[in-house]
Amino acid sequence: MDALLRGDQSGTVVDRSFVCGSQVLGMMSYAGMDDTPAMVKFHARRVQTAWESLAELFKGKDYRTSLHAATLVVSSHVYMRLPQTALLYIQKCCDFIKAGDLRFVQTCECPPKFSEDLHETLASLSQTIYWANFLFLMCGGPEPHATAELEKEFRWELPVSKITSIFLCIELIFYCSEFIRFSSRSVL
Repeated sequence: MDALLRGDQSGTVVDRSFVCGSQVLGMMSYAGMDDTPAMVKFHARRVQTAWESLAELFKGKDYRTSLHAATLVVSSHVYMRLPQTALLYIQKCCDFIKAGDLRFVQTCECPPKFSEDLHETLASLSQTIYWANFLFLMCGGPEPHATAELEKEFRWELPVSKITSIFLCIELIFYCSEFIRFSSRSVL
């Protein structure tokens, strides 16, 4: 979190694309942002830097980080009411899932060890399913065929109630409901 707040673009703590993207989103939602030529130019430079860092990330082989970044791009485009661009990045998410062979873990009735990497992967996979369904239901997007297999995997191979503590379940439910409420207000 400190890396984001301080604008650390070194990539040692968090990928540069997350820092740049967060700064752009912060500028967009800041009430004091004005349309003076200096601010427009500054914002344009930040947007350009964010897209460049995202393109650099997407060229690499770190599919887990690329998936996470792509889900953030989807979220931001839903927030900006640009569902067509969000749909393009849902497809990008599906491409990263396939290329990286990213999957929900098979539990075989035994809880997996929840490492930070596993938590990030599960969150990104879940968000991909959610946003594909959201864009279909709320924005008239195509049926989410690309995420259908992933959703089946989520429902049958990862029985969430069996592997997470009650506190984590409550935390995830609260986070998801708040995020959905925020996203629904911004789109509708």
